[in-house]
Amino acid sequence: MKNNYKIASFLSLFISIILVIIMVVNSMIDYQVYLQHPEYSAPFSANLMLKSVTYGIPIIIGLVLSFIFRSKSKINKSL
Repeated sequence: MKNNYKIASFLSLFISIILVIIMVVNSMIDYQVYLQHPEYSAPFSANLMLKSVTYGIPIIIGLVLSFIFRSKSKINKSL
């Protein structure tokens, strides 16, 4: 039987990687829209800061959970 902590660690890491990919693709699409509309008053870096907070917090939480679950799986394996 597989260790549930190992599965949770892999899923947390996988979700974090998917979120990074989604953030990059979403930023690229928004940048293309930003270039087509010169009337936007805010610089694009303001948009990137908002995206980094919106996506960054769940990414960091997922990575921390991945490391926690991995350490628990190693402890559980030794028992």
